[in-house]
Amino acid sequence: MRNIKRLVCLVLAIVCLIFSALNVSALGKTHYIEELGMSIDIPDYMAVATRKNKPTMTEGIYLEASSSAPDLDIRVLMSKDEKTEEFFNLSLLSSSALDEYKNAILANPEYSDCTEGEYGGVLFLDFTTYDSVGNTTVYGRQSVTIVNGMSIVVMSTSEGDALSSEEISLIREVVSSIKFDEILSNAPKIGFWKVFIPILIVLAVLVIGFFIFSYIMSKKSKEEKRRRQKELERKRNYDVLSRAENKARNPENLGGYKTSDAFFEDAFAEGSKPSTSNSTTKTMVKGSKQAVKSTGYFFKNLKRELAKSKKNKKNKRNHRKPVKPQDRKPRDYDVFND
Repeated sequence: MRNIKRLVCLVLAIVCLIFSALNVSALGKTHYIEELGMSIDIPDYMAVATRKNKPTMTEGIYLEASSSAPDLDIRVLMSKDEKTEEFFNLSLLSSSALDEYKNAILANPEYSDCTEGEYGGVLFLDFTTYDSVGNTTVYGRQSVTIVNGMSIVVMSTSEGDALSSEEISLIREVVSSIKFDEILSNAPKIGFWKVFIPILIVLAVLVIGFFIFSYIMSKKSKEEKRRRQKELERKRNYDVLSRAENKARNPENLGGYKTSDAFFEDAFAEGSKPSTSNSTTKTMVKGSKQAVKSTGYFFKNLKRELAKSKKNKKNKRNHRKPVKPQDRKPRDYDVFND
């Protein structure tokens, strides 16, 4: 009797283990999408179509799974463009770029309630969606990611009623089963011209700015130089000493009074200058004229000096000494004789 009980317990344990294994693998068969390098588990009760068994599948769709109970459809879509190649991997985006990408999707009124999740080592954005097809409202859920330069979307829809908690749980299990053969970690590619052109523009602006600055400074320097020259000329024109030096350097300009020694020194200095050209005769004639002219000025000044000297002697001679009162001759009107 005891042995029979033990046998029954053993059978029940085996059955429990079998049922637990069935529950673990409740999603059923794993489907591999070669174009995406991705595998995904779909429940056995759902009819699955891929490009292998349905070559006429709509462009952009790589897997379709549907069932009548529950009324649920699951599709896997993939697209590639310059934006996805630039982003390359959603996990590599900065927080600001990720928020910008998220807000761009939420700008569509069909998307709401965005949450983040990581499936198969890749960051996904989960959105709640709804749409109207005729008189029917279609509720759904989309998991969006960018990996290896591809935009991959796992779309689940249910017609008529909102998704139940069991359907949402099933969708999460399907998305969580995603696996990728390889996840490339290349940084977003930046084209050569995208980097070179801004640098070239900055360099051009700096060079043009340098030339403009140099031109302005050169113009200011020239204006300052002209101003200084004008100021110097003005000072020279009103400088008495400078004009006197100019007159002394120019023998022909004999303004003012000169002594005879100055005339003779100028004449002999002019005549003693060495000849530096073939016109020696002209230089000698000019020197002789200057000497005669200086001699004339000398005799003229000498005559003036002699006349002045004679006039001084005459004035001295005519000058009388004051007469003392006792030396005066008596006169009738002399008060000293009273």
